[in-house]
Amino acid sequence: MEVDMVKDEVGELSIQQSPEKLQIQEMKATDENGLTGDNRQSLATVFRLAALLGKKKRSLCELSEEDREPLVQELKLCHWFGSEGKSIPWISDDEMENLLINGIRDVILKEIQESPFFSLITDKPVKVTNKTYLPVFTRFVGESTPKVELIGFLPFNENGDVDRQASNLAKILTEDWGLPMSKCRGQAFMHLGPGYQSLKKMSLDFLNNYPLCIVTPSESCGLAHWLASSVPCPSVAKMLDITEDLLLFFDQSPDLEEQLAEAVDGLLNMPREALEEIPETCCSRWKKREDFFDILADTLEGVLSCLDAVSSSATGAKSMHAQVLSAALRNMDFIVTLVILKNACAPLRNCSTVFRCGNPADILCEVEKIPSIIATLEKMLKNVSSVHTTWFEQAFQLATKVAPEQVCFSEEVNSYDSPEIYYVENLSIPLLHNLIEEMKYCFSENHLKALSVLSLLPSCNPQPILSEATDKPFSLYLADLPEPDMAEHEINAWAAVWREKYQDSALPTSIAEALVHPESKSHPTVTLLLRLVAVLPSVSMECDLMKTTLNSMRDLFKNTTCRGSRISQVMLLLHSTTLQRLPEVIEMCMEVDPESTPCLSQVMKVLQRLKLDRRDLDVKSAESQESSVAEKPADEEVKAPDRGMTQKVAEGPRTAVSFYEPQLREQILKELWDSQFFTVITEQVIEIDGELYIPLCIRYLNKEDIQCEETLAFIPFTEDSDVLSEAIETALSEKWGLNMEYCRGQASLSVGEAGAQMRAVSLAIATKYPQAIRTVSSALSLNVWLARSSPAEEAANGSVLMDKLLHWLTEDVERQNMLEDMIMLTFQQDEAKACELRDKLIKNWEKSHDMHEVMVEILEAAMLCLNELKGEGSTSDQQQASHFFDAIRNFEFIFSTVVLKNALSLTKKLSQSLQGKPLDMLLAVNTLPDLKASLGKLKSEIDVHHKSWFEETVSLASKLNVQMLHSVLLEPLSDFYKESVSVKVVEHSIAEIDDLFTDKVLDTLRCLEIVPYAMFKVETSILSGLVFRLYKEDLPDQSSLHSEMKAWKEKWLDPLAGYLPATVLDTLKTSQIRSFSNIETLLRLQVILPFSRRESNFRQGKRSLQDFIQQEKRSLSELHSL
Repeated sequence: MEVDMVKDEVGELSIQQSPEKLQIQEMKATDENGLTGDNRQSLATVFRLAALLGKKKRSLCELSEEDREPLVQELKLCHWFGSEGKSIPWISDDEMENLLINGIRDVILKEIQESPFFSLITDKPVKVTNKTYLPVFTRFVGESTPKVELIGFLPFNENGDVDRQASNLAKILTEDWGLPMSKCRGQAFMHLGPGYQSLKKMSLDFLNNYPLCIVTPSESCGLAHWLASSVPCPSVAKMLDITEDLLLFFDQSPDLEEQLAEAVDGLLNMPREALEEIPETCCSRWKKREDFFDILADTLEGVLSCLDAVSSSATGAKSMHAQVLSAALRNMDFIVTLVILKNACAPLRNCSTVFRCGNPADILCEVEKIPSIIATLEKMLKNVSSVHTTWFEQAFQLATKVAPEQVCFSEEVNSYDSPEIYYVENLSIPLLHNLIEEMKYCFSENHLKALSVLSLLPSCNPQPILSEATDKPFSLYLADLPEPDMAEHEINAWAAVWREKYQDSALPTSIAEALVHPESKSHPTVTLLLRLVAVLPSVSMECDLMKTTLNSMRDLFKNTTCRGSRISQVMLLLHSTTLQRLPEVIEMCMEVDPESTPCLSQVMKVLQRLKLDRRDLDVKSAESQESSVAEKPADEEVKAPDRGMTQKVAEGPRTAVSFYEPQLREQILKELWDSQFFTVITEQVIEIDGELYIPLCIRYLNKEDIQCEETLAFIPFTEDSDVLSEAIETALSEKWGLNMEYCRGQASLSVGEAGAQMRAVSLAIATKYPQAIRTVSSALSLNVWLARSSPAEEAANGSVLMDKLLHWLTEDVERQNMLEDMIMLTFQQDEAKACELRDKLIKNWEKSHDMHEVMVEILEAAMLCLNELKGEGSTSDQQQASHFFDAIRNFEFIFSTVVLKNALSLTKKLSQSLQGKPLDMLLAVNTLPDLKASLGKLKSEIDVHHKSWFEETVSLASKLNVQMLHSVLLEPLSDFYKESVSVKVVEHSIAEIDDLFTDKVLDTLRCLEIVPYAMFKVETSILSGLVFRLYKEDLPDQSSLHSEMKAWKEKWLDPLAGYLPATVLDTLKTSQIRSFSNIETLLRLQVILPFSRRESNFRQGKRSLQDFIQQEKRSLSELHSL
């Protein structure tokens, strides 16, 4: 899910070089003294000082003169190459970012040295393109408070050789990053999935070399969940993945989370006296609860009812995800695993509570119980047959309660003598074995000894150490104490001072409070011991610092989109205070040493290019950064106008309205009568004053042989197709006085529910007036129409969205330039491909034949472009960019686009031909049988094709950092998408091709052979018969048709004919056309049909419908009643 936006990471933290830099420049330069070198060392100093100020959270001007002067002197000592007009040694973007990250890491290492102890914590892996990384945090004590810092990302291969990878990881930590492992006093590895053995091997090697580097769990996660994650049972891993997706689903919005809270009867918000509540995500709350599995098992029925309610009331991806989750939670294997985990982890419940949010006194009490907890687990294992029977019965009862119709087991389970035996052997026994081993591993003797240091906290009533005592709280850390011989004496003095001097005072209850207390300065050994125990990952931190830091990093990964390395960007953004201070350090450096200006100006350009130059940069909270892509639809600006028909159709009579007043209508009507023949085109439904109307247009050829299209009326939309049909005919025949007998074609551009109604209307008109054939409209390419009119809402809405997005990006020169730059950037390894895609950026996307293919190709570039546009331009432009960005960063959109790209690749040639000249259209008619066969084969093999399309989507979504379900749920989700999108798209394409290209329409298209150039290329002997059969009532002289057609052919097939007109309009302009009255009539009929392409002199109506549609508000007051 976590991925790079441009390319694979190179090494550990590399980013893309700027597009402005077209070639590698020399790395070295010669200064005025003949010395050679580069500016890396000087830049490292600047970056380190910025990081230092960032950690202090103070600007240069806030420092005292005494504190500022050493920094200024350090800047003066820097030596800069490339000054005085000489070539500036080039340092690439990735090197510059690495230098900046190294500066941050150096400052963290300096803080660790001052601490001087730390612990190492790795989070679960993040994926960047095709590589995996482990985030690494260090925990240490600053001046007096515990701190957590992200120090870097380890490259990680989940399937790599255990020993080799363990060695490589350790080498990076110790040699490359310089972590002083001799000072490491704790380690916790939050990744317990594939590849865990490599981490465990590295952990054991560290433990072998540094015995005080003890292994602990992390207090940021509930102990039960932590231990369960390490269980090597597929059913447990699957259950945890499903559960995480469940929590993320409810975490999409406050409304969903409230529904979940109600479903579980408030258990999620049970108050904890020991922990001050702070904003958390639904997911993190559940995982940290010691009774995590209890909550889920006890409230499963309520959770399922909540999911069912969402699936029935919501639409699109939300409904689909709810259905997938509901099915997964009702699965017997899930329920059995959940109940067995609940029972097996029961002995851990109180222990988990204490370590998660208990005070030190409670932790000390619980430490004493660890051996008995392990003993209880061992007793469970010994008596597993009897306890498992009870657990299995509970699971079966729960399954019967929540899904009585689904109580069935897999084939693997049925291969055993009984399901109970299967689960005892494959789940209960290995689960208990693993819990016992992990408890011993995570709560070793040294860990328990280390925790005993907590007894020194004043609130724990520290006791004097008896001389004969063998178990002393400092015994583990004797080697760390500066004066070990004095430790016992000082601890006794410490205990006495709290007992005698502060018996009536409020005692410090946390390590941080104890460290800032004045008594700590008088007891350095006790202070050191408290600082040692403070770094243990198992000890809870004030303000839940570990969790908030983890969440900030995860949110940044989820929400960061950048043109370079997301690994680097996240590292820098999490240390945003460094970026805040960097500009002022650069300004100071240029002020004290002007020779630094050329290089540091280059640095500022890099920061600006990577969007890291904002002084007000800050790490936003999860709540403010969350992009509710999966839950909220794009707003009205990017949404299909009517697919949901959310506007209410007004009740009561409404009348048709028009642009034109009666006097102007008379002028238009005279021109219409002169043209005689016309075709009807109904546009997409629009909203006027909150009500829905169908724009009614006609196409005709005027006396000057100019194609014209006029909007005659706006017909009130109704869900009754008979009423709608009558209203349209009344407007045309009675209100405008047109004779429907002269209507020769019709096309509808309405989609969604309105489109379904208009299909019925079209059929009714064609039944009454058989000459009014339904055809495709040249206003849209066939492929765009097939996508927009699809009954698969995901595909139709996605097509409208991408059309609006591409129009918006290409209608403005600056936006298009930025998009082109991003295309060149993302395809810089394939310049030919980049140029090809750049050339495909057109203005009239509604006539594109490969819009969906282009969208898939440039999706990454478009996302990068929108991400930058979110912070540039006017407020409305920024909002629009943000809306588009959220809308396309959506798995459903990506999947529907991929499906349309692949399915419509078959109809691409036909789509192109229909927008071409008569010859192209004629040739397309001949390819229809092959096209229909190909579409039929696609439908029959849809399972194979859909699987390929879904895999392509998963790969692309992963590359673009789009949130997806875990792999265990992707397969059922794929099944849902197959039926709701893939099958519907293919079936609609087949049905629409059949409807739009009936035999009558094909015969009409074949009449285009009358155009001289087409006749020259594809002469047949059937033309006369076709024309007579189709248009005998329209021909002025039927009897002469055969001889006229013969003369026409002789005229144009004569080798001396010269120029051959290639279009209908060009043919009508030939000098002798009046001598061929039947052919002239045929040509005039052809040119007004909806499929006839608009020629260059095409004339829109006296008032533009498109201008009216694009108005922010449309009012009936602008229109006239018919």
